[in-house]
Amino acid sequence: MNVLAWNDRSPSRRCDWLDLIRGWAVVVMIEVHCVNVWLRPDLIPTWLQYLNGLVAPSFIMAAGYSLALSTFRADGSIRPFGPTAKRLGFILACAYLLHAPGLTLAEWTVLATPARLRELFKIDVLQCIVFSLLILQGLARAIRRPLVYAGAALALAAAVALAAPGLWAPGVADGLWLPLRGLVNGNTDRGVTALFPLVPWFAFAAFGSVLGALYRELRVLAAAGHARWSEARWLAALALLGALLALWGTAAASAWLPAGLSQNEVGRLHNTTLPSIAQRLGVVCLGGSVLGWIEAFRGRWPGPNLVKAASAESLLAYMLHLEIIFGLLLAPPIRDRAGWQWHSLGWAGTLALTAAVIGADLAACVQWQRLRVRPQGVRKLQQRALMALGVYFFAGGWITYHHFRRSPELAMEPYGFLNAARIRKGLAPTPDGLSRDPMEGEREKQRLRGRRSNGNIKP
Repeated sequence: MNVLAWNDRSPSRRCDWLDLIRGWAVVVMIEVHCVNVWLRPDLIPTWLQYLNGLVAPSFIMAAGYSLALSTFRADGSIRPFGPTAKRLGFILACAYLLHAPGLTLAEWTVLATPARLRELFKIDVLQCIVFSLLILQGLARAIRRPLVYAGAALALAAAVALAAPGLWAPGVADGLWLPLRGLVNGNTDRGVTALFPLVPWFAFAAFGSVLGALYRELRVLAAAGHARWSEARWLAALALLGALLALWGTAAASAWLPAGLSQNEVGRLHNTTLPSIAQRLGVVCLGGSVLGWIEAFRGRWPGPNLVKAASAESLLAYMLHLEIIFGLLLAPPIRDRAGWQWHSLGWAGTLALTAAVIGADLAACVQWQRLRVRPQGVRKLQQRALMALGVYFFAGGWITYHHFRRSPELAMEPYGFLNAARIRKGLAPTPDGLSRDPMEGEREKQRLRGRRSNGNIKP
């Protein structure tokens, strides 16, 4: 793009700035989880906390934006819902699988606990995206006129943002059926806290959908071979809109909170207000505009575009990095031997682990894109993966079960078999089966170390 590109009204075929927003959100998301897991809390600066808080708004807004572009055809008609429903169903299955008690039969039965089973219903970012898109899909199919749909989506976004502080009041929705409870607010109920309830996070998807509908009208649709706006003009308007939203949101933030709140209540409710939502949307729009201009001016580098690969394979990147961090690096044997305990590292160790996880994630995204050009090979790989997962489902977890049956003193979760195991060892039962005497655990660890050194027990 150059100065003359301001008048280049060639219709858009790909929204580069949105791809970059989504791709960079993937990279920062991995940093968020690494920092929150390993870095000592006293080392985290305020500016980094704010930057990390923009990841979810970016993802959710991008999802709504893409919906508006993919749902309406060029002639204004609606695309069939079947393929979209299949995709959303798969994402929702992945979302709940991440919060399932586990991937094995043992974890669903003998190793299940009430707390683990309730965690299944936690509303995380993927659930929020799917439910938001289903609402917007229904709205689009009911209205069927893109610009009217954009107006309705904007009204819904504002209504949700305005209602959010009231719906987050203590006691609201307590006792509601647990699968629906987390859609209303982020208050803890029965040990479950929704991380991304629809109120107010739906507002980000709805606002993104408004932007997507406008982009379709101004940059995608063509009359006499030309769009109404050039990409440069769109990026400039996006930056102006972002600046206005960010400035108004910052200026009005405190005025929209009820008077007389404690510091804890202010911190809890701040992100639910309309100014806070507007501020974050504004910063994301500004960032998207800057990325769009950089992409237009920079030279093309050799090799794959890692950020766009992460954007295209964002679901893979999301699930893979969670498994690397929480399933592998935080597994007790690795965590204990390497010293990677929660909140135990400084900047050097945290950055090294962050770089390693980001590198592995991006490499997987690039490799998967290369594999996808050969559909038959992908299908074979998927079939083998499903077979391996099936075997693991029936075979996995039993070693853990037998370990805690032999050493119930070491259990950290209240499994149902613990008291029976304690009685067999001559230990007194407890209300939940967990040890109340710290020395019990130490004695059992010493006993196991001694038996391992004699070769009688394998780790």
